[in-house]
Amino acid sequence: MDKSDARLKAYITDILKKDKTLNELAVKAAVRKGLKLGRAPIGAGVIREVRKSLGIDRPRAISYARNLLAKNPTLEAKKVIKEVGERFGISLQAPDISHLRPKGAWGKRATRTKVVATPRKKTQRLFGTASITREGSPEDVARFFRSLAQ
Repeated sequence: MDKSDARLKAYITDILKKDKTLNELAVKAAVRKGLKLGRAPIGAGVIREVRKSLGIDRPRAISYARNLLAKNPTLEAKKVIKEVGERFGISLQAPDISHLRPKGAWGKRATRTKVVATPRKKTQRLFGTASITREGSPEDVARFFRSLAQ
């Protein structure tokens, strides 16, 4: 590794230690601005490598959330998301952690309230079109359609 790579990694490490929540684009922009690189390409692999060395990569965050939910399966999703965000700087949303919860965890909390469904009025819907032909004066046709509407 030459000096420029070491300097780049050190700068990325400093940036990520200050703010773990920065995504790759924000880190690239900060590096370009801080090191005055202009439009020089910065590889995402370097940023991912530094994130992994700092322990703030997504696979570790998901395994941490899985272990946290294994210890306490009834823990609220908001608390898990908040703790993972603080610790790893990664935002896990509800779909990301819902499959991590152990299978029997939902049965323990489902006994809170009973929901009773209200009966609904069933309506019939006609599908397709109906064609009606009628001969007569326009007043007779209008009277016929008014009678259908009533």
